[in-house]
Amino acid sequence: MNRREWLAASSTLLAAACARPRESAISSKDAPAERPDLPSLLQLASVPGLAIATVHGGDLSVEGFGVRRAGTEDKVTGDTVFAAASLSKPVFASIVMQLAAEGTIDLTRPLASYLPLPNPADARAKAITATHVLSHSSGWRNWRNAPGDTLTADFEPGSKFSYSGEGYFFLQRVVEKLTGQGLARLARDRVFTPLGMMASGFIWRPDLDAALASPHAGRGQPMDSFSVKTGKAFAGLVSEMGKPVEEWTTADVEKALPRVDASISVLPDNMVPNAAASLLTTARDYGTFVRWLLGAGPVSGGRAILDRMTVQRSSINEALGWGSGIGLEHAGGRSYVWHWGDNPGFKNVVVGEPATGSAIVIFTNGNAGQRVYERVIRGRTGVDHPAFLWL
Repeated sequence: MNRREWLAASSTLLAAACARPRESAISSKDAPAERPDLPSLLQLASVPGLAIATVHGGDLSVEGFGVRRAGTEDKVTGDTVFAAASLSKPVFASIVMQLAAEGTIDLTRPLASYLPLPNPADARAKAITATHVLSHSSGWRNWRNAPGDTLTADFEPGSKFSYSGEGYFFLQRVVEKLTGQGLARLARDRVFTPLGMMASGFIWRPDLDAALASPHAGRGQPMDSFSVKTGKAFAGLVSEMGKPVEEWTTADVEKALPRVDASISVLPDNMVPNAAASLLTTARDYGTFVRWLLGAGPVSGGRAILDRMTVQRSSINEALGWGSGIGLEHAGGRSYVWHWGDNPGFKNVVVGEPATGSAIVIFTNGNAGQRVYERVIRGRTGVDHPAFLWL
């Protein structure tokens, strides 16, 4: 069976699951079709722990299963801190949308007019805008892996989809220039403090340490987190740098990284804070963010931001596309937003349905976490999302 046939089959499943269109297919208050045995799934997949946040209108509930680190009794809860990986991107996109609404950045203006390009000789890249970056249609690759690599747009910006974390990092630099603030401080002021997300940050802080989940390899062996290790090392350079790490811009990080480890290349994929991938957060905090985007919670304005984010800007296939900072899925007569996160030892996902104000967020601390979260979402909602076939 080819991919098109798989997608057609999954669409049929979605249509069957969505026979009652007014009821949420994400987080119905009614009894779900199946409650997967999560402890057994985690054990079979060698994933030590998992946290879930479920949003239904203004309601937010959290759950935790397993442990934060294999070989310990430190239980995962809804307040355990995970590396969000690429679930960082929707948070950053919401900040960019705020700045655009205020006139600080023009989403259709070439980024080269704000900041010199990484490769000034690349003619195609001169047309790349914030919208192209947020919708992964810039033409830039995901990440450069060696200092000698050249960042070049592989196609005309806006002509097709190609996932690029490096594009997000360049946009981060543009935003820092326009606001005069580093990403960590900007996110705190624009998102975390207003929403009460006190256990979230784009770089490690000492107060997060006691609740941190460790990443784990494919058979459940604990690993070190690069971003946490780097954040802790940066904390030792505060006196030398003359300001708290939360106030650092990308230029400060470029100076500090060689002092931490001269063997680490000063490339975007190694930079922390990182708009594409370095968010540390909890299921409760991220669920709060998603609930805000869906239009509920104590702070207003999130739904207007989501409405701008969900305008489709690039197409992947007949079921999937991308907006600005969020994936779009159209299947079975219903529309979903989604994103996945994939860092070493952490596999995460969010799926939401704007029409019903419902969503589910899942964080895992094991390399096989995707296999677990897919089964959880299928079992709890009765929906087999085409996005899972594409990942």
